[in-house]
Amino acid sequence: KVLVNGSPKSGTTWMLKMIASLPGYEDVGNYYGDLRKYHQTQHGHVVHGHDAYTPELKEILAAEGIRVILMVRDPRDQLVSRMFHVKRSVNHVWHERMKDIDNDEALMMCIEGRDKLPSTYDMIALAQTWLNNDTGALCMRYEELLANPEPHFAAVLEFMGISNNRSLAEVIVERNRFSRLSMGKRIWQTQRKPGQEDANSHFRKGIVGDWRNYLTPAHIARFKELCGQQLIDLGYEKDFDWS
Repeated sequence: KVLVNGSPKSGTTWMLKMIASLPGYEDVGNYYGDLRKYHQTQHGHVVHGHDAYTPELKEILAAEGIRVILMVRDPRDQLVSRMFHVKRSVNHVWHERMKDIDNDEALMMCIEGRDKLPSTYDMIALAQTWLNNDTGALCMRYEELLANPEPHFAAVLEFMGISNNRSLAEVIVERNRFSRLSMGKRIWQTQRKPGQEDANSHFRKGIVGDWRNYLTPAHIARFKELCGQQLIDLGYEKDFDWS
C-alpha cells in the first residue's frame, strides 16, 4: 500500500504511474481528503493524494500499513505547470475563468491565490507539513528523479520493501519515460522529447527551470514577497538574490 503525496504538479502523477506499473500494484485514484477511504485501501493499492500532514492522518496510514512517498518540486516550475493545468482541465473549478486570460495574469492569480484556487504559499505549506514533522515519509525531489531516475526509483522500491531492485527500476523507468507518457494512447504520433511543449497534455514539457521562460519581474517580486523564504527553506535558493 502506497500513498504518493504532494501538492499538485509536483511530480506525483509520474511517480504514481511508475509504482502502479509494478506487478501486483494498481492506481486506485485520489481520495480528495476523505480520510475514511484510507481504511479501504488493499494490498497493492497506490493512492494519489494532495493531503497535508496531520497526526490523525499519520495514525491512519500507520494502522493501514500505507507507506508515503512525498514528491517535492521547485515551486516556481510547479507554479507554471499548475497554471497550464488549470487552463486545460475542464473539470477544474477555475478553468472557465482562467482559460481565456493571458498567461501573465493567470500566473499572478496562481501566485496570490483566489477563492478555491490555492496560492503558491499554500502549495509549499502542504509539502512543509510533511517535511517539518516526523512523518516517516520518503521525500523524493522531482529534479533529482528527472536527472537520474533509475537509482532514485530503486530507492523508492527499497523503501517499499522490494529489494535487489535496480534492474526492475530500469524496466519501470523505461516504460514511463516522458516520451512515452506524453504520447499516451496516441501511438500514431511522434514521441515528444523533454522540452518539447504540448500545453494540452498533462505531461506538458518535462524539464527543470521552465519558470525562467514565463515569470516576469513582476511575478518574481510578488513570489518573493509571499513565499521567498519558503523557497529558501526548501533549498531551491540560498537567499532572495535570484531572478
